[in-house]
This record gives sequence, structure tokens and C-alpha cells, in this order.
Amino acid sequence: MSRPLFAALFVSLLAWTSGCGSTQSTAPPVAGVKGTVTLDRKAVPTGEVHFVASGTPPKVLEIKDGNFAGDVPVGKYKVEVHIYVEGPKTPGKYGGEGSKTNTVPQKYWGTNTTLSATVEAGGANEFKFDMTSR
Repeated sequence: MSRPLFAALFVSLLAWTSGCGSTQSTAPPVAGVKGTVTLDRKAVPTGEVHFVASGTPPKVLEIKDGNFAGDVPVGKYKVEVHIYVEGPKTPGKYGGEGSKTNTVPQKYWGTNTTLSATVEAGGANEFKFDMTSR
């Protein structure tokens, strides 16, 4: 048997035994969540709620008229709230790109957020995030 043929057979066997094409999903189960977000007792008109778990990208849900809803993987999360204000446009093609600034007090976003949530399979998963500007 020639070496190239032997190498091709060996690689094929290795791929087959390593589980290529496996139909098992390793994604965690998801659950529906919903809730409200207020700042100084007023509904947040628009923004984002980020459900953040270590080692995975955050799950981002849109805030509209103080409410958010969507599917989030089951687990424990740090929660961040982002309310953006458009900044000045930078010069460039097509009129430039605008920058966005998060206007939420820093205690509600980033590594120091004081907000958290536990999303449970089959649970109510209704959250209320009441923030203050002080």
C-alpha cells in the first residue's frame, strides 16, 4: 500500500472515530424570559438587557417601552443594561459613522454590575430591574 493512500485511510478513520457528524446537541436548554426595566421609576424607552455568563457571548434582548422578552439559555447570569445615546459622527465614507455611549450608571453594566438573574427551565423567569441614577 502506498504511503499517500495509507495516510488518506488513516485520516478518514480518525475523522470517523472522533464523532464527525454527531447529531447530539451540546447547547444548553433555553427558557422564555420577560421583564421590565426602569430608571428612576420611569420605564426605559429603548435599550438592551445583556444576560452575561462566563465563557459565552452575552444573550442580548431589546428593551422597548420598558419591557423585554426573549429566549435565554438556562443558567445563572450577571445582567447588564445598556441605554445608548448617539455621539458625533466621525469623518469618512458615507457621511461617517456615529459613536454610541452607554448612559446607564456604571453599577448596572460591565464587570461591576449589581444586577443578576437565574433563568430556570419551566420557571416564571420574570425579572424586574429597577435602577437609580444615583
